[in-house]
Amino acid sequence: MEDILIIAPYSELAKDAVQLRKKTDFKFSLILSESEIPYQQQINPSTRVVISRGGTAKSLRELLELPVVDVPVTPSDILQAISAVTKGGYKKIAIITPTNILSQTNHTLELSDDVQLMFETDEGGQIADTVKRLIQNNKVEAIIGDRVATQIALQHKVHGHLLKSSEESLLMALETATNVLRAQTRERAQIKEMQSILNVINDGVLTIDPNGIIKVNNNSAKRIFNFYEDDIVGKKYSDCFADPRLLKVIEEKKEERNLLHTTANGKKIVVNQIPIYIDSVFQGSVGIYQEISEIQNLELNIRKRLNDRGLIAKNTFDDFVTMNIQMKQVISEARLYAKSEGTVLIYGETGTGKELFAQSIHNASKRHKGPFVSVNCAALNENLLESELFGYVEGAFTGALKGGKSGLFELAHGGSLFLDEIGEISPQFQAKLLRVLQEKEVRRIGADRIIPIDVRIICATNKSLYDLVENGEFREDLYYRLSTLELDLIPLRQRKEDIIPLSVSFLKTEMAREKRNLSWENVDVFLPLLDHEWLGNARELQNAIHRLIICTHEEELTQNHVSQLMEHINKRKRMRMRTTNTLEIEISNDIREMEMEIWKKLLDIYNGDKESLCQTYNISKTTLWRKLNSEKNF
Repeated sequence: MEDILIIAPYSELAKDAVQLRKKTDFKFSLILSESEIPYQQQINPSTRVVISRGGTAKSLRELLELPVVDVPVTPSDILQAISAVTKGGYKKIAIITPTNILSQTNHTLELSDDVQLMFETDEGGQIADTVKRLIQNNKVEAIIGDRVATQIALQHKVHGHLLKSSEESLLMALETATNVLRAQTRERAQIKEMQSILNVINDGVLTIDPNGIIKVNNNSAKRIFNFYEDDIVGKKYSDCFADPRLLKVIEEKKEERNLLHTTANGKKIVVNQIPIYIDSVFQGSVGIYQEISEIQNLELNIRKRLNDRGLIAKNTFDDFVTMNIQMKQVISEARLYAKSEGTVLIYGETGTGKELFAQSIHNASKRHKGPFVSVNCAALNENLLESELFGYVEGAFTGALKGGKSGLFELAHGGSLFLDEIGEISPQFQAKLLRVLQEKEVRRIGADRIIPIDVRIICATNKSLYDLVENGEFREDLYYRLSTLELDLIPLRQRKEDIIPLSVSFLKTEMAREKRNLSWENVDVFLPLLDHEWLGNARELQNAIHRLIICTHEEELTQNHVSQLMEHINKRKRMRMRTTNTLEIEISNDIREMEMEIWKKLLDIYNGDKESLCQTYNISKTTLWRKLNSEKNF
């Protein structure tokens, strides 16, 4: 259906329109207003522009919300009408039109000694009264005008001549209507584009005109303020807002930025209300409303994307392999802890899976969609640990990155922070950590701004924090804050039934990593593994299985292969046992320097095998690294 509709007030105009449709590319519908059916009922919903003339166009403009284009009356059209009437012998001629045809004020023009023209422009829609008045006063012999004027003249036996618009005039109207359509299309596209942009934005947006009428809104505004109506555009903002404080902000017509506010429905938002003034005249205002939760989520996503650590916990409770009843109880206990927000303290020897438990607790908690951040406290000295955990601003110290750096507490916002080897932190840093846990806020090194954080702490240690507290090496208040929920992991040597199932699991993992495909007759091939103490627990077992895959050249794994592996491991152990039980070091005034020398000589005795050294002395590799590099830490 065509977008343009021509409503012809008289039949000749309709005939001209039909001819134009045949001769041109213009597409339009046509209605003759003389039809018995009211033309308002004939307008198709798809119509976007109406063309008409004279009084009909004027009345349509008042009745319809559609744009109405007038068919013009040209000077040539008027002259032709005057010529036709004077040829008929009429001397007193009145030209009566609505203001949308002729806008001149009423006046009289003498064309010759005996021909007189009177121009009457009707402004109030009372053409009939004007015609009757002129006829009753015997001032006219003929009337030139639109259909209404000429019909009344004929009823009073006065000559009436229809003032017609030429085909060229109708063509001009069609061109104008086409331009209006193009402008409408551009406007609709711009509105659609703007609305699409606004609806993508998570912030609520409302614009209000000088009279307090809402002109623009987006879906986020409806969500924030619970506007359930399909559309609030065109309504007074005072009818839509029940919040007195927000109403006051709007009514004051002053700029308001970053106003923290709680809405009537309990949502915490940040309000930015910006008035619009042009030449000191108020033209309305724009309101931008941000939910604080959205801001926090956005900040969290930015932190994740800017950080290259991944911040993802990969393991879950489904990854545990155990047949041991006590270990199953520990897992059940950890599942319960996951539902809580309490701080978890995990005790366990090196290699017992402390981080596996930490990741599983995070993934089973309500924070599972948040980040999981892990840091080994023993691997960093106090200064480095502080800058890593708290972050710093640009120029805070020599070597600080340009632009500063977010701390791990910030990156863990909304998620969990795993502090491994928590027993290794210094008393000075213990005080700083306690303050952060109490206040739930951090301040970057060199900064004066406090950053609130929402982080669940999970800690792990292979030492007894209680013994450290008794010896004065760990703060008692920090210990009780960290030990809200405790887990004691069982070493592998106390759950022999798990050695073979773990070995099979590790074997499958390492075969995929090494792209090997080994087969075995039954699990009895792994029986030699049961005679070993596995001081390094699951980590030592996994390393041994990795070596087994590398050193086994056949496609089928046998018990003999496993026996050879264990013989190799025990041989290296016996070699270390044969090593002298004495060490010689030089006496020094620096006790730390002597301790470092002891560890270096021990590592030489173990032929550089840090794994075996750590297993023998029940310390972690990171602790060994710190002891070997102690001169760098102070």
